[in-house]
Amino acid sequence: MTDGQPLWGPAALHAGLLAAGYTPQHTTTSDSVPYLVFDYTVETGPRAGTALRIGLQAPADFPVTPPGGPQVSPRIGHPEGAVHPSPLGSEWEYWSRPATNWAADRSTRGYLRHLRTLLAQLEPDPGGTA
Repeated sequence: MTDGQPLWGPAALHAGLLAAGYTPQHTTTSDSVPYLVFDYTVETGPRAGTALRIGLQAPADFPVTPPGGPQVSPRIGHPEGAVHPSPLGSEWEYWSRPATNWAADRSTRGYLRHLRTLLAQLEPDPGGTA
């Protein structure tokens, strides 16, 4: 914001993703729920190098409240389960994974650390392509 006020809600998450080197795009679900969607490459673990799309719904009070679990495309599953259909479409899935340790780091950086941890837990690609 140009008036010196701190960013809040989706604008704060958007700015944090930009600062982290991502290019988030605004999108909405069929029922008009806003999301930020960005390209993401898995950094560590058996699927390192795998290209994904991540969708995050930023709460209006972010960073007090973290985004919910990530929306992931393509649908690759998670070994600990709690994977559900996504409102972003059939090529997406929702991982019900609350951000751990949010009270210690209420920032986009803290959420990205949570995301890295989730993605490092993935099992190797059964097709052997990633």
